[in-house]
Amino acid sequence: MIRNYLKSAVRSTLKNKVFTVINVLGLAVGLAGSMLITRYVMHELSYDQDQLRKDRIFRVQLDRYSKGEVTTRWAAGAAGIGPELKNNFPEVEYYVRMCEDKQTFGHDDVAFKEEHIYYASEDFFKVFSFPLLKGVDSTVLREPHTMAVSKTFAKKYFGDEDPIGKMLRKNGVEEWIVTGVFEDVPETNHMRFDALLSFSTYLTYFKDPDALNTFGWDGFMTYVQLYPNAKASTLQAKLPAFVEKREGEEFKKYNSGMVFNLEPITRIHLFANNLMMDYGPNGNGKSVYFLAIIAAFILVIAWINYVNLATARSMERAREVGVRKVLGGLRSQLIRQFLLESFIINLMAFVLSLVLVRLLLPNFAALAGRNLDTSLFSNNIFLLGTVAVFVLGVLSSGLYPAFVLSGFKPAAVLKGKLQGSPRGKFLRKGLVVFQFAASITLIVGTFTVYRQLSFMRNSDKGVNIDQTIIVRGPDISDSTYVNRFYAFHDDLTNYPEIVGVTASTSIPGRQPDWNAGGIRRIAETDEAANEYRVLGIDQSFVPTFGLELVAGRNFSKEIKTDRAGVLFNESAVRQMGFKTPKEALDEQIYFWGDTFKIVGVLRDYRQESMKRNFEPLIFRNIPDAHNFYSIHIKTGNVQSVVALAEEKFKSYFPGNPFQFFFMDDYYNQQYQADIQFGKVFGVFATLAIFIACMGLFGLSSYMVVQRTKEIGVRKVLGATVSQVIALLCKEFALLVAAAIVIAVPVSWLVMNNWLNEFATRISLSWWIFAVPGVVVMAIAWATISLHTFKAASANPVDALRYE
Repeated sequence: MIRNYLKSAVRSTLKNKVFTVINVLGLAVGLAGSMLITRYVMHELSYDQDQLRKDRIFRVQLDRYSKGEVTTRWAAGAAGIGPELKNNFPEVEYYVRMCEDKQTFGHDDVAFKEEHIYYASEDFFKVFSFPLLKGVDSTVLREPHTMAVSKTFAKKYFGDEDPIGKMLRKNGVEEWIVTGVFEDVPETNHMRFDALLSFSTYLTYFKDPDALNTFGWDGFMTYVQLYPNAKASTLQAKLPAFVEKREGEEFKKYNSGMVFNLEPITRIHLFANNLMMDYGPNGNGKSVYFLAIIAAFILVIAWINYVNLATARSMERAREVGVRKVLGGLRSQLIRQFLLESFIINLMAFVLSLVLVRLLLPNFAALAGRNLDTSLFSNNIFLLGTVAVFVLGVLSSGLYPAFVLSGFKPAAVLKGKLQGSPRGKFLRKGLVVFQFAASITLIVGTFTVYRQLSFMRNSDKGVNIDQTIIVRGPDISDSTYVNRFYAFHDDLTNYPEIVGVTASTSIPGRQPDWNAGGIRRIAETDEAANEYRVLGIDQSFVPTFGLELVAGRNFSKEIKTDRAGVLFNESAVRQMGFKTPKEALDEQIYFWGDTFKIVGVLRDYRQESMKRNFEPLIFRNIPDAHNFYSIHIKTGNVQSVVALAEEKFKSYFPGNPFQFFFMDDYYNQQYQADIQFGKVFGVFATLAIFIACMGLFGLSSYMVVQRTKEIGVRKVLGATVSQVIALLCKEFALLVAAAIVIAVPVSWLVMNNWLNEFATRISLSWWIFAVPGVVVMAIAWATISLHTFKAASANPVDALRYE
């Protein structure tokens, strides 16, 4: 019996080649697309999952408030919270405290400016499961001037030599001994560091041993590991009362506040966004779930194609069912027969999908900007999920057609009186409506994502980031630095292809690391103080970046008192309570114990991406700033300018490595995650639409075949080809119209929710919904017309002989 089932299934599959190809290809593409998205989603969800105690480790994230509103959300918060948690709460087993240190390290004649270096307290390797290749976890960071380095970091400085006990020199002065080597931090970890310096060294920089127990100094990553039976929710509930008891008087004085939040480390990558002094840009949980939904849509659309085509062919296979039943075939046997056909189609599609995934995974990884390998196929969860999806596919796409086909009454079939079930037609139409509603929603989503990304990248930023080279400044702080920088500045600006050179503590493209609270007018009390972002700049910063002064003047090298001058942007003017920029001029402000005078006001510009509102910025006149050098050029010969800048840099700042990047690339990194999401979204939205169109192609083909005799009669009675085409297109046009009615409100809700993440966003214009509807309608008509035209153009005599 099984051999008979298999033989009949193979014959049916080979007999209907178009049906088979459409179903196999549609299901294969759907499965492959779903697998690729699943690989990406699993990668994003895998961050920090390799930490052995991941369920007990939390980052202490800090929100600072002023006048009841959140002013700053810190990834690296208050310096003293770690020791306080350990000393006051029995739930805390260990704490780790870290702070960033971007410096130049050298060994012999090898030197590099390092970007991912952190001081870390001695319990770091007890808490985090980063394998130590050399060294002991409890001692590697205990002593001052000791450090642990990654395997790659060690090879960069020491080659194949054993690095343990060897010395690295920081900024050409401080000597550090390598006491440990750890495996490179994996990509799927929210932390990014290449070396760790002992935090005990950082403590030696302060005469006061309690200097780092303050809650008023931010910039320190703090992690806590709880005891096995401790609950994070219990500790979280205790924190507000503890903070109020410790800092309540200070809060009242400055009308401020602070809230500590325990972040599970496994949620940081996807849900900790736009935090001050984080390791770098994180992922986006909402985008990941968006793509997971698309994966489900693609798979469901492919299954719907099979159901629609199988039930549409029911009339064609009615006689087969009738004959089988007359000869004694049971309904249960027929159901098994049709399920076996579904199994064969799904199996062929599954095998083809595995081939497609293997071939397309490298390209998809590049598109998504992630390191996605084929380890997916050795993941037990994925394999079980794949088998479950395969079985679900066989059953969901095969059960309904099997019940429909096996339910025909043999007497009615053999008398030629069989008619399609109204419920079957209704279901088939409902599935078509779902397919096209999903397709329209995806097209609307694609349009919206690309328009928003284009709007963000091409709109006026108020700052000139084009043709600008950024050089990492030297690690130098002696009394000769200012004169050397001025000489470096003058040498470069004398070159005709260089428009301007400026030094600053921050550059456009990121939130400034310098965050200052307690700033107010001299005449006001502490209660009126607010927080501001602060940039240290020289007098060339404003013209080099093309910033616009709306009141007052820029800093001047000739005016000696400008060291005590500041520039505000318009948002800072409003926050300080001035009605107009002119009103702010020459006003004095209190800034950390010093008095400064506002000499100018700059128009608001996009210091950060359009996901954030304009922030209040204060610009301090710091001519000895040396974090970044910005070189604005007017030439296409960038290489010659870079070579000149490197020559002059090494001449004036010997021993410091020359490292540079381009301003526009740096600025656009803020949008990188959104750009990659847009590309992935667009590709798979197109894939879903393609699968839906394949189904429509096959369905319309069978519909036309079923109505061949009707077409012949209509032509004999005088109907033209265009009239016949219009008649058959009308039915599908109504289905597409119903899909549009469903898709418009759904897509509006979904995309409006996505756009709410952006402080500055596009509006959802009517045409964003109209164009996808027209496109889908055009695709449907073109697909149906292709088949209908062929049937309508045939000789009506042949049509009347059909069947």
